[in-house]
Parts: sequence; C-alpha cells; structure tokens
Amino acid sequence: MNNNIISVTALNTVINMIFKAEEHLHDIQVAGEVSGFKVFKGHGYFTLKDEKCQISCTCFNCAKTYQPKDGESVIVKGSVDYYAAGGRLNFNVDSIQAVGKGLLAIKLEMLKNRLRQEGYFDEAHKKPIPQYPSNICVITSFNGAVIKDIKRTVRRKNDLINIFIKDVKVQGKDAHMEIVDALEKVDAMGFDVIIIARGGGSFEDLLPFNEELLVKAIYACKTPVISAVGHESDVTLCDEAADYRAATPTAAAEYVAYDVMQLKEYVEYCKTRIKTLVLNKLKSDETELRNKMSLLISGVKLTYQSNIHRLDNALGALKNSMNNIYVSNSHRLESVITKLEAANPLNMLKKGFWHVSKDGKTLLSVKGLEEGTEIDLRANDGKLKARITEVKNEV
Repeated sequence: MNNNIISVTALNTVINMIFKAEEHLHDIQVAGEVSGFKVFKGHGYFTLKDEKCQISCTCFNCAKTYQPKDGESVIVKGSVDYYAAGGRLNFNVDSIQAVGKGLLAIKLEMLKNRLRQEGYFDEAHKKPIPQYPSNICVITSFNGAVIKDIKRTVRRKNDLINIFIKDVKVQGKDAHMEIVDALEKVDAMGFDVIIIARGGGSFEDLLPFNEELLVKAIYACKTPVISAVGHESDVTLCDEAADYRAATPTAAAEYVAYDVMQLKEYVEYCKTRIKTLVLNKLKSDETELRNKMSLLISGVKLTYQSNIHRLDNALGALKNSMNNIYVSNSHRLESVITKLEAANPLNMLKKGFWHVSKDGKTLLSVKGLEEGTEIDLRANDGKLKARITEVKNEV
C-alpha cells in the first residue's frame, strides 16, 4: 500500500495552511472589474475580473464599504482565503474603492450609443405584439428552467396557444451566433410572436445578448420579438432592439398568454350585450316604423279626402262646363237647322216653286234657250217634261 495516499481533508488542510502562511496573499489590493454583484443577508458576493482571469469575492458586512455596480472598475483590499471544507478559493474583501466603469462596460455603452444613433432602437420601428397569438416560438435552452417556467405560466391561463422551442446556447462563446441563426430561421416560419429568453446571470453570462449581430437580426425580423433576458435589473441590447421588453421570462409568458376563460366570459358577455342591443333596436325601430306608418296613413287619408273634394269640384265644374257647351251648341245647331230648313230647295218647292233643268243642269237663265227645247220641271209632288214654245228675254 502506498504510504503517500492522504485524505481530501488532509490535502485541503495543507492547502489552507499554505495560503495562510503566504504573506503576499494577505492585506493586498487587487484591481479589476465587478460582475454579478449581489447582496445576501448583508454580505456582498461578486466576481472580480480582467480580460484574462477572474476570482470570486466575498465582502462581509458590505454596508460598511462602497457597493459597486456590474461593469464598474474597482480596487478591492483584502486577503486570499481557501475554504477547506468546500475546496474553494475566495478573496475576502475588507473594502472596495471605485475607479470608474470597466473596459467591457465602456465598450458596451459606446456600442449602445452608436446603435441608437443608427436607429436600431427606434420606437417607430417596433411592431405591435398580437393580443391573441396562436403560435409562439421560444428561443432558449431546451434543458433550462426558463422554458419550464414559460410553459407553466402559459398553461395556467391558456391551453390553446401552441408553444414551439428552438434550442440554443444562451451563454458562452459564439452563443450569439446560434441565437442569430435560430432567429433568422424561425422568422420565416410564420409564428405570431418570437420570445428570446434566458434566466438571470452575471454580466459575462449575458454578453451574447449584447452583441451587435443579434441587435441587427432582431431589427430585420418581420415577426414581433419579445426579449425576456435576465432579471428586471438586467437591460441588454437585445431588450433595447426587441419590439417588447419583458422583465423576466415569466413576465413574457404572462404577456402573451391571454386568459382563455376570461376571453370566453367576455365573448359570452358580448353576445348577450349584442343580443340585448339588437332586440332593443328592433323594438325601437318597430315603434318608430309604426309611428311613421300611422303618420303616413293619416297623411294618405287627408290627401285622399282633399283630392276627393278637389275631384268632386273639378267634376262639377266640368259637368257645368259641358252643360253650358251643350246648351250653347244646341242653340247654335237649332239656328243652323232653321237656316238650313229655310234654304232647303224642297221647302221652296212646297211653296209652289219649280225646279227647271236641262240635261241634268239647273237652268238659271233663259239665255241660250230656244223654242222647241225640251226641259225638265220638278214640283213638290212630281216631275214633268215640257217644250219651250216661246222665249222672252226681259233683261
């Protein structure tokens, strides 16, 4: 048996002793950038990092010193500590001194300002989120707690919405490239809304959601995009570019998941309300129609009676006019008849006159007649032929 074999406890105890014995690791000042600063039970926990390395830090009773923000450059004073029971290296901070924003935070701020000036965050470009979506796509890690929270939140109110998941990395190198590729693909699939989601994390964890390529991909989307990245205090460039920013993934699910039962109740209320309004309108229209019909009938009766009187008057006047014309014409006719009777040759014959003719022509003169000429005579009661025995011209 190898006598060099030792227990984990023995190993960690030796390591702890080495760290305690090394004077260069006590009461030293370290410069770096703060990430993931949070306070729990009065103690501050964060990561101090530079461009290549990072170390976990704990500041007990952090209210006694400066409390930094994520991305801020600081100088911390304290000692390196090795926690033997947990096998963890930590830097115990006694004090924190602010020296300004960190390099990554400055670069991010510059990128944010440039993209804003270029119009990628303009409100006028943002698309409205559908009030009643049928198909939503969530771009997130398939195995994370985020998608479970989203499903549970949606299904608590709505069992009609179809939820599709596009599995991507949500942190680490090139994670933003996966998200951009997924976004471009699902944008062409006809979803009602796309949710980009991940849970909370450190400043570094959220870096994929602060990439310029992702901002431009969101801006180019035809489908409305909801950003649900990190906690409420985490604001990424993805949030700025999206059509709607949800404080958390759960808040995004609440926003898209309309309450089906509430909607059904509202629809029933609308049906009842519409039915009542229609019936009231019908009654009102029926009453109005009856009133108009009564007025119309009364008007027709008045018009009829007025016209009957006018017609009776017109007929009476016409009758009188016709009678007058008849009487006048009768008198004229009698006068004409009288004149005609007076001028009737037959009446002249009755008075003893004779009609004289020769060869059917009436003789009005003796001129041209000679003795021995035969002529025709017509009296009232008959005809006769005669011969002229003497012609005397008295003119």
